[in-house]
Amino acid sequence: MEIFFLGVGEACDTAHGNSSSLLTASNGTRILLDCGFSVPHQYFRTVDQPEELDCVWISHFHGDHFLGLPLLFLRLWQLGRTKPLHIVGQKGTEQKVRGALELAYPTFEKKLSFDFEFHQIQAQETISLAGLRWSAALTQHSQYNLGLRIEDGPVTFYCSGDGRANAQAKELIQGCDFVVHESFSMVDTYPYHGSVTSTLQIAEELDMGRIALVHLDHTLRRTQLPQLEEMVRAVPHALLPAAGHRLTF
Repeated sequence: MEIFFLGVGEACDTAHGNSSSLLTASNGTRILLDCGFSVPHQYFRTVDQPEELDCVWISHFHGDHFLGLPLLFLRLWQLGRTKPLHIVGQKGTEQKVRGALELAYPTFEKKLSFDFEFHQIQAQETISLAGLRWSAALTQHSQYNLGLRIEDGPVTFYCSGDGRANAQAKELIQGCDFVVHESFSMVDTYPYHGSVTSTLQIAEELDMGRIALVHLDHTLRRTQLPQLEEMVRAVPHALLPAAGHRLTF
């Protein structure tokens, strides 16, 4: 599998973009993991073929995780996409996505040259799609947010969306080859967000491969970068990615 980090910041981060990644499976399936405000511009800087994207995963309905979708759809239409686009998420995803598109570009859905295929997944559930196994767990967040585990044969991947990891999320993280986890604050300041310290603790407690810390408060990289880098370096398989980083695992 390969992961390409499109953005690694939180909602208000003007320097690092909204957290989102493009995951490519061994069979070539490409999955966009969340699509916030800044994501379409970053995506189309590197991908100019409208048919390359197969699936979009939406972890929850905060704007920096799904309100980039109308622009994504608009540009795919401009580029001439005809292949259906799979959209995967929790109950209500279809209504939220169609509603966001209608709000951004009224009546535009009728003009689209491609169809949506929606797939619903709930916490503690596993579905099969595009030759992969998708499993979800509810995290501790202010909105209903699902952490996602993807199994690609023997290789496993997890992305948190937003929220502190609870016991159910840790079950999905356990044994993964690569984990992307939100780490909003330096320590556990907010009850509905992860932190740098709690994410690094997960890395040390669980059996896993590499773990990437994303969705940091936009002030951390600006004011505490040396301390942050030192903390991450102390955990051998932890990393602090930047937008544009591409890794294979």
